[in-house]
Amino acid sequence: MKEFYEQLLEHDLNPYLLFDSNGKIKSYNKEAEFLMNFVGVKELFELAVSNASLNFGFNHKYITLKYNKQSYYAILVGYISDDEIALRLYKSVSNQVHTIDDQKLKLINIFSLIELSKNSVLLNSNLNIVEVYDVSIPEIKLNINDFLLCLNDCFLYFSNDKEITLQVQIKIGEYEILNNKKHKIISLEFATDRKVQVDQDLEKKASKANANIFFNHNHLRLELPIIL
Repeated sequence: MKEFYEQLLEHDLNPYLLFDSNGKIKSYNKEAEFLMNFVGVKELFELAVSNASLNFGFNHKYITLKYNKQSYYAILVGYISDDEIALRLYKSVSNQVHTIDDQKLKLINIFSLIELSKNSVLLNSNLNIVEVYDVSIPEIKLNINDFLLCLNDCFLYFSNDKEITLQVQIKIGEYEILNNKKHKIISLEFATDRKVQVDQDLEKKASKANANIFFNHNHLRLELPIIL
């Protein structure tokens, strides 16, 4: 029976990790192994410790988390001794098929939009931007107004920084499925020397612009499909 429950845990869709008191992993399942491609062990251990109950037992907490394209709506932290602490994350799952109305899209050079956004938002800013651009990126179809609103907020987010790096490139080996078709992905990655916090309003604007947005330590990344 014990082996059966271990197999259930191993094949669970939700990540599970067991740490020792020093933050080292003692066991984890397949979903946790996938999760650790995007978030460090130290960060997950700190998440467990900071949300543990004051006394021995279990603490179930609703909390919004996002690591790369994986979103989570709750966590469970449990410990029954000072030697071990367990963390389980509950994945948000959607069965919606991602579609886009092509009638609302216009063909545009993305670098023209970047320059337009920079010039309008950073007019009175001393921000220095180190630009690393793949200029071979073709014109793509976008909802220009929605994307500009999102891009403006990205630049505004860093407007008080001294320097950032903006890298724009096509992601290798990754695709977005839209209207049942595979599309390559453009990545706009902003890197700074401070921790970047999740911005819920910016996430909503990115979603409206048919883009995905990710916050990871000192990086903010926008990803959008290449629709020609």
